Amino acid sequence: MISKTGRGTAPLNSGDGGKAMNEKPETVPAGGLPANNRTALRRVARAARKAALATSMEGRPYVSLVTLAFDHDLSPILLLSRLADHTRNLLADGRAALLLDGTDGLANPQTGPRVTLTGTVAEEGDPRLRRRFLARHPGAALYAGFGDFAIWRMNVERAHFVGGFGRAVWFDAPLVPPADAAFMAGIEEAALAEINDGHPGLVATLAARAGGGPAGGGWRLAGIDPDGCDLEAGEEVLRLPLDQSPDEARSPLACLQTLVGSQSN
Repeated sequence: MISKTGRGTAPLNSGDGGKAMNEKPETVPAGGLPANNRTALRRVARAARKAALATSMEGRPYVSLVTLAFDHDLSPILLLSRLADHTRNLLADGRAALLLDGTDGLANPQTGPRVTLTGTVAEEGDPRLRRRFLARHPGAALYAGFGDFAIWRMNVERAHFVGGFGRAVWFDAPLVPPADAAFMAGIEEAALAEINDGHPGLVATLAARAGGGPAGGGWRLAGIDPDGCDLEAGEEVLRLPLDQSPDEARSPLACLQTLVGSQSN
């Protein structure tokens, strides 16, 4: 199943390499989550457009709601105002945690997936991160240029994935193979231009597959990462997971064409 950002259970087909801690034998629960816990973690995280941000306020915990996007290596990207309490907290102590909730629509949220990312958060001036954030949150362009706002990035150290009762796994970073993240960061801009300018039929089909209604609704490909792509039309954004990560032997265009089973122009 492929659905709008924040929902859906479309499978990915990435590896589960890296160091897992306290991992229990894997089973597929009733909700249909894949047996690969790292894959499930990445899918839940990429689908999230908001999170609970935990910071330290004078030695006491403080939690706030933030919107976010993700870099290719799954580092959270935040647009924060220096007037906000959580930003002042981060300036004093950059350690933080983010809770990403994938349980929307479940009668019992405890049976659904969620991810906690822990690490340090610092301001970043890379314009590429700003573009990725605005691709997920087009409406934020109205205030992103205000003097008190800036892009911040979490350097993830560990991640905790809970897939339901009795299914909790810790992972150490990196959560995405560095070679995959570097490849996508290097070719994303060119791939977006190629696909948006040269393959409008493919973009329309992708949007329809993601729940964007009939083809031809003014959709554009807004971002591509190792786990999927984002589409936007005005302020509406859709998330479409991929079943195979693009690499040098399999370009983003080829992956997307295979996904829809079409050689659209």
